[in-house]
Amino acid sequence: MSRCLRVLRLPILLFLISSAAPAGAPDSLIRLYDVTHYDLSIRLNLVRKTFDGSVLVTARALEPLKEILLHASNETLTIDSVKSGDRRRPFHHQHGIIAASLPMTAMSQETVSIQVWYHGISNFQGEYDAGGVFFSAPDRAATISEPNFARTWWPCKDHPSDKATVAVTITVPKPLTAVSNGLLMNTSGDDSTSTFAWRTAYPTATYLVSIAAADYRKITETYTGLDGKKMTVLYYVYPAHVEKARRDFESTTNILQFFARTFCEYPFLNEKLSYAEVDGDLTMENQTAISIQQSIITGDQTSESIIVHETAHQWWGNLLTPVDWRHTWLSEGFATYAEALYREFTYGRKSYDKYIEYLMSGEQGQLAGPVFGRSDTAFWDSFHPRVYTKGAIALHMLRGVVRDSLFFMIMRNYLNDADHRYGNVSTEDFIRECERGYGGNLRWFFDEWVFASTDSIDRPEYEYQWTSRKNDRAFVVRLDLTQTRASLQLFRMPMSVTVSTLHTARVFTVTDSLAQQSFAFTVEEQPIAVEIDTENYVFKILKKKEGD
Repeated sequence: MSRCLRVLRLPILLFLISSAAPAGAPDSLIRLYDVTHYDLSIRLNLVRKTFDGSVLVTARALEPLKEILLHASNETLTIDSVKSGDRRRPFHHQHGIIAASLPMTAMSQETVSIQVWYHGISNFQGEYDAGGVFFSAPDRAATISEPNFARTWWPCKDHPSDKATVAVTITVPKPLTAVSNGLLMNTSGDDSTSTFAWRTAYPTATYLVSIAAADYRKITETYTGLDGKKMTVLYYVYPAHVEKARRDFESTTNILQFFARTFCEYPFLNEKLSYAEVDGDLTMENQTAISIQQSIITGDQTSESIIVHETAHQWWGNLLTPVDWRHTWLSEGFATYAEALYREFTYGRKSYDKYIEYLMSGEQGQLAGPVFGRSDTAFWDSFHPRVYTKGAIALHMLRGVVRDSLFFMIMRNYLNDADHRYGNVSTEDFIRECERGYGGNLRWFFDEWVFASTDSIDRPEYEYQWTSRKNDRAFVVRLDLTQTRASLQLFRMPMSVTVSTLHTARVFTVTDSLAQQSFAFTVEEQPIAVEIDTENYVFKILKKKEGD
């Protein structure tokens, strides 16, 4: 976005649900089974702003299982019936959870299925911090589900830790087109409606499942992968915006090629990449079906960074999905940093440096607090600006610590780890990959930049002064460095120190880790300047001590 419990009796279970945070069921309730596939069919009534549908959920029991629990909003969804096997099953729909009994207890590793028929309304008005189905006009509708709004328009196990393949069949009035994830398998219809059947072969988190419907015009181009395989790139835009969209999306295949060469091949090469124009604050990296809000399509390419960001999510967030919302920085921080990398590739290092300076330009404390989330359910914790901005800054600083060749090797190895591809990752997974590549301990780095919970400062403040003296053969430079906010948090960071003379500039590397620390350097000529961290690899405030 540019945004194990034993089976309990139902009354006890519902008490646990009601006492939990309203944004999601407790972890214990979502670990009893693993969804392998959703078969979702939905019909949109854009005039009445209603919908009806069914979803067939296929899952694997992780322990003996007597009932299935699904997330389903009581505010927007009405459950009509539930069936398992050939028989209807009793169910309860309370506190945002459907609890339906199975015909018989499923043993661990046994496959079970349940089908739910439902109808619903939408109370979503297209705001950034909400979600569901946005019926913006009688001929336009779209969804956004991050972080936990999929449950407002279809019953599902609405948690990023459980990815599954998905088939989405959408029926809309003619002449509308409905876009979703994966490949378009077939279209059908009658005199008044059209039905579009989409299907994914890759596991997808529920927050990345989407629908966009409008009277679209389709623009098509081709992306050629690293091995020569070709994939269709599609743009579904409003009729009045076709030419503007052609200009705005001119760089898409270049973006894909850059990320493929830098990280790994586009992860969903056997399907597609599409962008669908939508109303409201609905820009979202839905897997293979990115939503781009109308205001971004201007025809002057001023929103290129947003397109880069959402495209980068196909790697950072979609290929590797955070295991829960405390780890959102693994998606949003990485996609934000990918914007900087694309600027470096396309426009040069100066453009990269300028963007990093922009990310670092806020006042002290604006990004205070941990990048790692404090809550798995609080929207403005998971999507606070520090998650995006400070997360990207942390990656920039990590690049400075380990240097370029190792940094990009780490990023590629992390993406290509067979244990995590198309699955879920945690911050600890990333740290382990970093330390494996670096060959040493990096916990200190993540402790101060990702986990530190200090709420008053977000970066160190350094005060420095330097002096020099001549000995028999050279000049000795003494640099005194003070962390003036060390009482709040003490930082340990390697930094470059550039000592310039009339004819030379020598670069030394020091690691500052104390509230007050002194360093000595030897140069052959009279020093005329001492500069700290000229590459701006450390997020900091730097002041020269008065009176020097």
